[in-house]
Amino acid sequence: MIPPVLEQTVRDVDRHVAGAGWDQPTRLFAVAKTAALLQREPALASQLSGGVGDQPFTTIEQDDLPVADDLDELLGGITWPDSVDGVAISTERVMVSPNPTGQQSRHELRITMAVLRDGSRCTALRLRAHDDDKSLVIGEDLVTGLGELLLSTLT
Repeated sequence: MIPPVLEQTVRDVDRHVAGAGWDQPTRLFAVAKTAALLQREPALASQLSGGVGDQPFTTIEQDDLPVADDLDELLGGITWPDSVDGVAISTERVMVSPNPTGQQSRHELRITMAVLRDGSRCTALRLRAHDDDKSLVIGEDLVTGLGELLLSTLT
């Protein structure tokens, strides 16, 4: 079962990334418990739109990601300090699948996934052809291997 606060975090990241449109590079976010973050950095309170109750987790986008040919290469070189409670990623991919006529159909999608140190995970899939919040597909681990890859950056 997906923790509701983690699902909300994934939805928030997806909405944030979707606001910039399509054809974006992979974007990576640290996920931290808001209360602990504010205890360490009280000046950040003015930047939050709601209080700790409204935002149990805060995401911090990581700028200047290294250039990598694939996610294994990108994430393989990343580790997080203990103050980071989870990690979220948003990346675009093309999915090719056969259709009943024997031809292949091509679907562009954005994958947004977050994992926490305890192994909890949530994934949102957004198809370019159905680009709206109501059409998101939400599940625990919809992209085989990505959750484990993200979790490995935390250990």
